[in-house]
Amino acid sequence: MIGIVILNYSAWEDTKRCVKSICKNTPANEYTIIIVDNASDCAPNYDLSEFLKRYRILFIQNTKNLGYNAGNNVGIAKALEIGCSYILISNSDVRYFPQSILKMRDYLKRNPQAGIVGPKILDAKGRLQKSNLCRKTGMKEKYMVRTKAHIFFRRSWQTYFGYDRDYERCFEVYAVLGCCFMMSELCARAVTPLDEYPVLYEEELMLGIRMEEAGFHTVYNPDSVVKHLHGGSTSRRKAFAFAQNVRSEIYYCKSYLHAPIWQIYPLCIYRVVLYALRCIKYRDFRKNWKWFLHMLKKELYVV
Repeated sequence: MIGIVILNYSAWEDTKRCVKSICKNTPANEYTIIIVDNASDCAPNYDLSEFLKRYRILFIQNTKNLGYNAGNNVGIAKALEIGCSYILISNSDVRYFPQSILKMRDYLKRNPQAGIVGPKILDAKGRLQKSNLCRKTGMKEKYMVRTKAHIFFRRSWQTYFGYDRDYERCFEVYAVLGCCFMMSELCARAVTPLDEYPVLYEEELMLGIRMEEAGFHTVYNPDSVVKHLHGGSTSRRKAFAFAQNVRSEIYYCKSYLHAPIWQIYPLCIYRVVLYALRCIKYRDFRKNWKWFLHMLKKELYVV
């Protein structure tokens, strides 16, 4: 059985459309949709109980917003509990085509050494999204390809994100995008629960390291195609999302790369400058400036 975990945070309409795209393109005879609501700050504009009943959805209501990894851990644990052999992690703003889910399941079935498979991802306009992570993210990559410095290290930037790859062919990657991927039960038991410290961002980087340590391969498979609309559980809270990105980055560098503070500090200065520039345009950033600096200091010297 396939367990399909959809994490929802105040994106009820997106979640509804995601579910409809799954059921319209039924993945297999046996599948269970598990919606984990991360303590949304609004109610859906439709009858939730009728919706859940109609699509036979297993619904879990968290009492607080646990963040991306922790919220998904709730759904993954439930999927394993009810005996799912394959677990699909899906953002609510992903739309599925015929065979999308089945193609991922079939790949994992044929290739037991692969623990995670990710699909070809199209954006809202149907354009191919090339952004798999093709090698481990070390401090060198943090500076050379994950800042504006990438314009000086174009070759490294291209090989890191796989822009030089043929996205019509299957290939192994270090990590796929977190918006949509499937893992086998064996892999899920080895690499989960996911690290719950990050609220948002850097999850793929951390999972890539766990996959490597557990001896599983991660694969991009273009036979499966989905559309990612880049909807917005964070679009209303841009300053918060930016700050959480920086928080997760510091945590990743310290806890996964074991980088000393002197290596991380210049990266933080760069992020502070980016935040300050956004303060010019966005009131939300200006309002949270002191909180952002306090959070930054805490992450650098306390965690």
